[in-house]
Amino acid sequence: MATSTTRAQQIGIWIIAVVLTVGTIGSFIVVIIANDNNAKEAAKTAASTQSQLAAQQAQAKLQAQANADNSLPLTGYNAEAFNPATVTALQKTILVSGTGNEVKATDSINASYFGWTSDGKIFDSSMKKDVNKDTPITLSLGSVIKGWTDGLAGQRVGSTVKLTIPADQAYGPAGSGVIPPNAPLQFIVVIRSIDNSTTTAK
Repeated sequence: MATSTTRAQQIGIWIIAVVLTVGTIGSFIVVIIANDNNAKEAAKTAASTQSQLAAQQAQAKLQAQANADNSLPLTGYNAEAFNPATVTALQKTILVSGTGNEVKATDSINASYFGWTSDGKIFDSSMKKDVNKDTPITLSLGSVIKGWTDGLAGQRVGSTVKLTIPADQAYGPAGSGVIPPNAPLQFIVVIRSIDNSTTTAK
């Protein structure tokens, strides 16, 4: 009788062990499946985010190209090609000397402008084809590219300035819109007035 009880106990122990083992394996399988599902969802989310980002970047490029196509040089000036290899430092050329107040780096100015890349292609301008007129904008010299801040600070209202800007003082390795990475730029800027009441970042 004792032997029978012992065997029954052993069988019971084995059954419990098997159940526990199966349960543990089942738990592992559930965890693995859950982790796999989470990984798939994370991958889907990442893919969706990348797709949305790519779409936004594509849309931004289209808008930048449309803006470039709609941009004209200011009256009396042209965009001329230049050798990018020679642009190693900021160059300021005064085309018209103004007699107004001196612009500070912390000022906001109202200005007309157009800018172009080394191939002579205009990428932005306050002079637009669709309206066939110049619309000056007001911008803070503290929120523009460094070449504008350093190039226009110290100039006088009424001046027309040509800026030749190395890439590291423009948009650098990231580029911007239709401006390629590491591109030096040229601008002609007409300083209309100092206007610290309203600012537009550029």
